[in-house]
Amino acid sequence: MSKSSGPWRTQVVSDVIRDGLGLELLDGKNQITAEVFRCDANHTVSVSLFVAEVPLVALEMLVARAKERLDPFEDGMSFGEALGD
Repeated sequence: MSKSSGPWRTQVVSDVIRDGLGLELLDGKNQITAEVFRCDANHTVSVSLFVAEVPLVALEMLVARAKERLDPFEDGMSFGEALGD
């Protein structure tokens, strides 16, 4: 399922190889420009950019949605717990 905001939209993806879930940011041409990835194996969250420039407003949207869509980890641990908050 994807969610749209202007020319940007997000989609949740599962990755068995990396053992986790990701939220991808797609541009108006449906190209993946960035990703927030939640790794269930080691309780980490990372951001990757796949193009040279992504507008800050789009990255802020991606991170906010990732906090909603990817939290908690598969075993129930919250992002806050994993970060020691």
